[in-house]
Amino acid sequence: MTRQEKGLWVTVIVLTAGVLFMGSWIFFSGVLFQEGNKKPEQDPPVVASVQDRAITEVEWTEELKKRYGSEVLMTMMNRQVVALEADATHITVTPEEVDRELERIGQGYGSKERFLQEMEQQLGLSEEMLKVETEYRLTLEKIATADVKVDDVEIDQYLNQHPDQFHPKKQFNLSIIKVDTESEADEVLNQLENGEDFASLAAEVSIDEYTRDNGGELGLVEEDDPFQPKALMETVLSLSKGDIAGPINLKDSYAIVYVEDILVPETPDENLIRETVRKQLALEQSVSLSELERQLRDKYAARIVAGVPLALHNN
Repeated sequence: MTRQEKGLWVTVIVLTAGVLFMGSWIFFSGVLFQEGNKKPEQDPPVVASVQDRAITEVEWTEELKKRYGSEVLMTMMNRQVVALEADATHITVTPEEVDRELERIGQGYGSKERFLQEMEQQLGLSEEMLKVETEYRLTLEKIATADVKVDDVEIDQYLNQHPDQFHPKKQFNLSIIKVDTESEADEVLNQLENGEDFASLAAEVSIDEYTRDNGGELGLVEEDDPFQPKALMETVLSLSKGDIAGPINLKDSYAIVYVEDILVPETPDENLIRETVRKQLALEQSVSLSELERQLRDKYAARIVAGVPLALHNN
């Protein structure tokens, strides 16, 4: 998975998971509120307060609807029409397929476990939420490509033209300290050799504003990352786990790098590679997934009927 693919996939996951969460909340909240209307003597529950001003569940729900209601409704309709089409065409996605897809995505993070951990820690997305979204996307892709045929010759041609695409790349979990001069870098190295903590020194002396506040943590970097300085990566490639090296001349500064970990992903199964290429080529020949969702909404007469801007009817 490329850096761009990784960023796009995570963005889609975050947005969809958020919308699904709000949709579920609004739905159940609405049901509960309707039940509450049967007992008019009860005041709406209070969910927050500012000094002596209460914010009720009704106010919260209405604000959520105003801000996110259209996206929630569209997402809920899409889920339903795709489920109807999958049922009509006998298309299913197995738990094993979902797990394989998460394994594939996880390669871009070093492993599936690291991917799940990062989604949970950074974005608050549980494994179950990711599985739900992955199952939906795989189902949509199967519907889109149901009538598209890709033969083995096309797959062979693609693999010959892109020999490195499925070659697993070594990843380095790096931290850096940047300073202005070589003498400052030498001094930092001396302090590290005397037992100073790398993260503490980074927070204290590093001039790199992007990593300084996180103890110099740069994160996972692929062996051929084009966004990192060539001199830095040439040094990193010669290091082992736990090594610290420097000074590295970065032209505008000097760096000390710490290799916290080195991840070597397993080579994907040949059959899985071919199936991935088959799907990719099929998707290139099929209608876009957003257009397919629109077509399915039309097919199953999905309509927003009240309280939502008319512009949404064209989405």
